[in-house]
Amino acid sequence: MRIHLTLLPLILLATACRSGAGNAASSTKYKRPAGDTTAVVLGVDTLGITRGQVEQMLQPMTMQIAQQAMQSGQTFDNLAAPMRRRIAAQLLLQHLMALEASRLKIEVEPRRVDSLFDTFRSQYKDSAAFAQAMLQVGDSPESLKQKIRTQLASSDALEAGLADSLKIDSASVDSFYKANKDHLGETGKVKASHILKLAKPGDDTAKAHAKILQIADRLAKGTDFATLARAESDDPGSKGQGGDLGWFNPSEMVPEFAQALSTMKPGETSAPVRSQFGWHIIRLADRKVGAAPSLDSLRPTIENMLKAQRAETMVPNFYRALIKKYKVEVIDAAYREPELFDAPAPVGQGLGPVIPKAK
Repeated sequence: MRIHLTLLPLILLATACRSGAGNAASSTKYKRPAGDTTAVVLGVDTLGITRGQVEQMLQPMTMQIAQQAMQSGQTFDNLAAPMRRRIAAQLLLQHLMALEASRLKIEVEPRRVDSLFDTFRSQYKDSAAFAQAMLQVGDSPESLKQKIRTQLASSDALEAGLADSLKIDSASVDSFYKANKDHLGETGKVKASHILKLAKPGDDTAKAHAKILQIADRLAKGTDFATLARAESDDPGSKGQGGDLGWFNPSEMVPEFAQALSTMKPGETSAPVRSQFGWHIIRLADRKVGAAPSLDSLRPTIENMLKAQRAETMVPNFYRALIKKYKVEVIDAAYREPELFDAPAPVGQGLGPVIPKAK
């Protein structure tokens, strides 16, 4: 599994080194991009990230921010502040990963650069449109290739830095398979529809119950299920599809819903079922049966799944370690992105199962 560095899209990346406008700042030990006289807000090694760079990256979003400010009554700067922090964080990551790639002496194969360059160029209808895009961001094909090369080197450096942390041993794969084999692959999945009448705590549950009984009576008399679902269901995710929930594993549902499905055969319609959401009538369309997939057939998938889960924690931790390693200096706290610099606080228990949207 290749771990990709979270960087800005290339078309935005291409603007990162353009000079910005603003008031001149007092000199610091950090170098600014050529022609940029704005204040340095973050510093790493000998490189500085400036207000001008951030504002240049923010420019495409200013109209949207201004409109939102007018509608909400908030100031432009209050709405723009989180975006400025995120942009500064992305620019900082570029610097950090470039330093780490240089330390590791990573060299990127030209064919990888050419492949990504061709993919980027193919987004434009012809060479003239591509040239115009380059002109707008003050770039050229060669400088863009250099940015791609830097981005790939940074991605390789990230992957190298996480290699040991993301190793998944056979025992972990075996344990995951044993605990989840009944829910892996397609075996055990069902295709079903439902009609829901909401009955939240504090609502008139008797009224919802009376409604679902009326619907059950109409179904018994031959009214089309999908037609009734479109007209009567309170589930916005499925009513437009005639109540169709698509294929899913019953374990994804609330327990009462799953229990009802466990005793049904394809083609059957349930009696009203009470859950934390209200009252349901379920129609089972089909059920996939057969043996669970073998461990060997699922081993690569499980390994990638476990790596991805571990990476959610390890990647931010790796970035924070680089911040300390390269002694990042925050010169202007307004540009300090907490999600990058600070470890997250422990989270509480998540929400329980919910009704999935139609697939």
